[in-house]
Amino acid sequence: MNSATTSDFTDPPRLSVVIATVDPWPAAKACLESLVHQAPEESIEIIVADGNGNGLPAGGVPPRVRWYQEPGRSVFQLRALGLAVARGNIVASTEDHCRVAPDWCRRLLEVHDLYPEAGGIGGAVENGADRTTLDWIHFLIANGPYMRPNRQPATGAITGQANVSFKRRFLPPEVPADGVLQMEMNRRLRDRGIDLRMDDRLVVWHIQSLGLIGTCRMHFHTGRCIAGFRLPQLSATGRLLRIAGCAILPAYLAGRTAATVFKKRRCRMRLVRGLPFLALLVSCHALGELMGYWFGAGASPWKTR
Repeated sequence: MNSATTSDFTDPPRLSVVIATVDPWPAAKACLESLVHQAPEESIEIIVADGNGNGLPAGGVPPRVRWYQEPGRSVFQLRALGLAVARGNIVASTEDHCRVAPDWCRRLLEVHDLYPEAGGIGGAVENGADRTTLDWIHFLIANGPYMRPNRQPATGAITGQANVSFKRRFLPPEVPADGVLQMEMNRRLRDRGIDLRMDDRLVVWHIQSLGLIGTCRMHFHTGRCIAGFRLPQLSATGRLLRIAGCAILPAYLAGRTAATVFKKRRCRMRLVRGLPFLALLVSCHALGELMGYWFGAGASPWKTR
């Protein structure tokens, strides 16, 4: 790593919170403001892995923050860096465009004590960008499965990088050089038989409004990243099946989103009003996956947030 600016720490903290950012300040301002007052003691550290080089204010590093500058790294590589340098017995992550609940850190420690056998615990994700129908559809596709209410999933699936935490001893000793795609990391832990849980007492608000073109690009690049991360584990036959599956992927993603909304009995009219956006965005995602299975992730890891 090129450089690190750190606050003073002595004993290892109980909790490390990892935030990866590739945008300049103040992109991470709301996230950090919601966190720093929750870390007044040495039991909690906040790690900012900064791929821009200007992710924190020029005036200095906020208290309890360790700042690692790695200009040019993708957000996936930055999350891997954060996991590698985190010293807490519990390692949590959120995103630079999220705002955590005022009791989030305390609740994290409590639920990990409550479930000592759980290797990973995911929390609820709510929409903090709620002014337009497009923003709601963007949120529902990616994070609708994790908005409240959540039950313990039979599949063992838990939240992605917006609101997830792990006991350190269950994390892999090494992370891939191309970084961490949280959904794939969660799947590998589940495949190892590690207990993964959900708890709605852990709440963050996802705040991302990108406009029509920016949102379409985000779903395309997300799809291509997912395919690119999967490629090394796929056989030639598996790759062809994934390529063929892209033909029905828009219908699958749209159906999954609708099923989530109606099952949770929330946002039904927003979904109905946003059906044209839903069709557009899931098509962008499917096109991204198709490109990823044919050509790899390309530059998409550097174009996601």
